[in-house]
Amino acid sequence: MAPIQQSVTPPINVSPVELPNQIALGEYLFYRISQANPKLRTIFGIPGDFNVDLLEHVYSPIITNKLIKLINPCNELNGAYAADGYSRAIGGLSVFISTYGVGELSAINGIAGAFSEYSPVLHIVGTTSIKDRLKAETGVYNIHHLVPNIDALKAPNHDVYKEMVQNISVIQESLDYDVDANLKKIDRVLKKIVQESRPGYLFIPCDVPDFKVLTNQLFLNPFNADTRYAKLALAIEVLEDVTDHILDKLYLAETPSIFSDCLTSRFGYQKQLDRFINKVPKTVKLFSANLARNLDETQSNYVGVYNGRGSSDIHVREEFESSDLILALGMFDNEMNSGGHTTNFNKAETTVIVHPDYIRINHQIYHIKQNDGERFFTLGELLESLTLRLNPSKVSALPSNIYQFQPQPQCNTTDLPPNYIPQGRLIDYFNTSLQPNDLVILETMSFVFALPDLKFPTNSQLITSPFYGSIGYAVPAAFGATVAVNDLGSTRRIIVVQGDGAAQMTAQELSSYVRYKDILPNMPQIFLVNNDGYSIERKIRGPTRSYNDINGQWKWAELLGVFGGVKGKMYDSWVLKNTDEFERFFNDKPKPSSSKLQFYELIAGKFDVPQRVDNMMCQK
Repeated sequence: MAPIQQSVTPPINVSPVELPNQIALGEYLFYRISQANPKLRTIFGIPGDFNVDLLEHVYSPIITNKLIKLINPCNELNGAYAADGYSRAIGGLSVFISTYGVGELSAINGIAGAFSEYSPVLHIVGTTSIKDRLKAETGVYNIHHLVPNIDALKAPNHDVYKEMVQNISVIQESLDYDVDANLKKIDRVLKKIVQESRPGYLFIPCDVPDFKVLTNQLFLNPFNADTRYAKLALAIEVLEDVTDHILDKLYLAETPSIFSDCLTSRFGYQKQLDRFINKVPKTVKLFSANLARNLDETQSNYVGVYNGRGSSDIHVREEFESSDLILALGMFDNEMNSGGHTTNFNKAETTVIVHPDYIRINHQIYHIKQNDGERFFTLGELLESLTLRLNPSKVSALPSNIYQFQPQPQCNTTDLPPNYIPQGRLIDYFNTSLQPNDLVILETMSFVFALPDLKFPTNSQLITSPFYGSIGYAVPAAFGATVAVNDLGSTRRIIVVQGDGAAQMTAQELSSYVRYKDILPNMPQIFLVNNDGYSIERKIRGPTRSYNDINGQWKWAELLGVFGGVKGKMYDSWVLKNTDEFERFFNDKPKPSSSKLQFYELIAGKFDVPQRVDNMMCQK
């Protein structure tokens, strides 16, 4: 399971009487954000002339007293990735601020990834002033960062960028001169992001942040992300009916299985999932989805990763597909989470698919999300209801010898290549070295195909983004996750696996570990797999073509020094060139200190990939 970490240091609360009667809208916004996610301590942002007035308010004593700080990533794309990683690691809404046009468009790829992978990121964009927008109604006034109209005789569209993000975000609002309406817009955006666990946009004209608003609005109207149907009799009745329907099916099943998928965790309901799983009898088999890994894999009834033809092994697949009931919690159906769409739920007599928006029990569908976009109840409330109403003694599943996947060595230690480190050896290493509570962050790379071969210790958490699959995600996302772990005061280890080709896209974010070292006492271990190019693409087509090559001469282990880091003080780095060096190093090396970044460059085979890649990759 992957618990949502709690802050060790309680936040400092500022009571209403300690605040002035009026505060700037920018201060109100950042204070409201802290109410929407009380664990948040960091806002990511890149300055530009359209957002600097807003950024100034992060430094207000009112906001710093909430322990909120601003961190500048190296560019907007990295900032979006960092906000994604932060939201997943901290278990709640995160914030990224960019400037008009050039900034927000640089971030759009990362925001699309957050939308695809269900990460609740608020993207705030500083835009052209309301004055300039009104001026555009009277003539052609082209402004920097704003693309001109295709018709040179027409005024530019100041909302041209806003229109681009409607399908990669759940809400978009623009502030204006109406202060009361602005406060409602802010709440609508925050509520929608929290409810949907997906990005939303707030566009703030550069002449708006200093507007004064009444401070008491922060407390007269407490932030509330509950659905509008909360506590309504009809919603309660539907919740009870659905709960009883699911439990009745579970009670009758002889070989039931629970399939735990991503969306329970990504919507913030890990604790509710844990409580339900802990109450379920051990005669019910447990399976994890490939990208979820949110169960305690040490439990006696945990079988393994079910991922169709990409399952942990054939026995795991057979165990799952012989179930007479499948209860799939938090279903996240996509190619990378279903073994290339080879999962088979149809062999079961009863299939229960639980998604935040709907519940399907065989051919009957309960539409939880209504036409107005609000839900009758949340996935978390359903899990709580299942836990409360479950009577374990009614479960008919008979005791049996439940198969449990145990990782098998990927490499024969007597027949290892002399001039590189196989990825299989890295798999074997992690299966013996991962520890309870580890946070594991994986790049979109060939190694991610080995996920079913890994067994995660208790309370581990996985962060990866292979469904959207934008390479370069891991370095900045890991930085954001590292900030989140430190904001929580957690000592959990942070393990990052990164490919060289992907890392070249976003490598400059390594410099942020140097820049912000003083506020990051807990630093990650980064394993960079240097295989001189794009290994997955080599397997798909053109193994020796130049389009799959990169500049393989980067001195990765020296890069943190180039960025100003002091080796031995801020970081340690090593280059391991073959399995002999790898074995000697990790056998002899003392336990690494998390106070310094540990960077391991592993020289890998140019054409070497995990064993299951050939069976799992997309075929042309």
